[in-house]
Order: sequence, then C-alpha cells, then structure tokens
Amino acid sequence: MLISDLMSSPVRVCGPDDTVSYVRNLMLKHHISRVLVMDGQRAVGIITKKDIGYRLRSRDPAWRRRSPDNEPVSSVMTVDIISISPGSSIHDALVLMVTHKISGFPVIDQGMVLGMVTKSDMIRSPLVKSLDRPVSGVMHDVQQVTKEHSLDHVIDLMQSGCGKVVVTGEDGSMSGIISESDLTFAQEGRTQPEKLKAGDVMRSPVITLDDKARTGDVIREMAEKHISCLIITNGQGLKGIITRDDIIGEVIL
Repeated sequence: MLISDLMSSPVRVCGPDDTVSYVRNLMLKHHISRVLVMDGQRAVGIITKKDIGYRLRSRDPAWRRRSPDNEPVSSVMTVDIISISPGSSIHDALVLMVTHKISGFPVIDQGMVLGMVTKSDMIRSPLVKSLDRPVSGVMHDVQQVTKEHSLDHVIDLMQSGCGKVVVTGEDGSMSGIISESDLTFAQEGRTQPEKLKAGDVMRSPVITLDDKARTGDVIREMAEKHISCLIITNGQGLKGIITRDDIIGEVIL
C-alpha cells in the first residue's frame, strides 16, 4: 500500500491573509485538523489545530490577552512544510511523522498538491492494524489537572507531555479530558476567554479501555470513534494513556 491509497482529497486550503477565525470554521465544517496555506498555486505554509490552540497560552496580564481570531493566518502558520510523494510507502510516512513530530502533511507531486495524509489515515493502514501488543507495555503516564486549573497551566503540561491532560474531580475521579483540538475551539462564543479554566474546556465522558486489552483493540477504537487517544484503566482507577503516537512508535521499531 502506498500513500496515494490512503491520502484524503480534496485538500482544504486558505490564503495567508485569511483570518484564523476563517480557518477554524473550515476545520469545524470539514472535521479536519490542518489547512494548507496557498499563495496562488504555491504552498507557503500549513496551519493546524495545535497552532491555534496553543495561542491561548499567555504570560501577560489577562487584560492584555486577545483572541487570535482576527489575526492573519500568516502570523500563526508553520512555513517549513514537510511533504511526501504519492509513491512513498506507509512506513516512510510513519518515520517522517515521528522524525519531525508532526501529525500530517500534504502529498505533493512535481509541485502539485494531490492530497493530505494524517495519523488518522495511518491508523487505517494494514501495517498499523497488524500491531499486536499488550497495552500495558505501550501506555504511559498521563498528566492530570483539576477543573480549576488555568489554561496556561494546562497548555504547559500538554506541551511537555503527550498533548493531552485528564481532568479530575475533588475525589480523584475522571471528569473529562483536554486535547489540542479542544483548545482550538475553546474561545468560541466566550465573552471572557482569558478567564477560561480546565473545567470549561474539557470534554466528557472519557473513553477508556481495560489494561488487559491489546493494541488491536486500541487501533479499532481509534478508527471507529475518530479519537487520538484512549485512557487505560483497571478496577482501581486510572492507569495511563495510549495515543496514536505510541502506536506509530511501536510500528516503526
């Protein structure tokens, strides 16, 4: 199987002068995590949910924090585009993702954009589906916060960890989870986004899997439910987290 067999098209694009709000609406409408930035026929950048979501982090006083909605895409996008050719193998794409710590890239042939390929696409590939390991050997610890923690604190933990945090209640039970996607739309409809806390942004219920499961169960759940991670539990509570990155890392070992 080649990248051309897995890539998605058409590719959703915007211009460098379009606003972040416009791009966010594109992401919401088409259920996508990245938009290619085109200047005429030339790809000049890429903007992802992570690029938008992490702009919520601010060390300035709350009154100085402003929404990036009206900023031009050019001020937020990544300009160093990593791309792949349609004839590349799935393994090559996985190695590229791990090497550059990215979740997707455009498929380009002789300067023409043909499609987009992401980790979600990779999860559907036979190479990844063939992985069969106990989840207990693949999962890792997950950062935890309370509902009252600030978004600055949440983002600090996400950037130093796997990009997800679990939100717990006063009794230590799981109340929700926050991912980079949740941050992207955190300001939507908010009159005072600078006051947002973890409990305002979290998503629930938390999708879990027993620690006796195998990676095949994880991959199936991720593909069917369009999620990027699963929380692993046992009878005593939270044990860890397993992400698409963990799965892909095991595949290319």
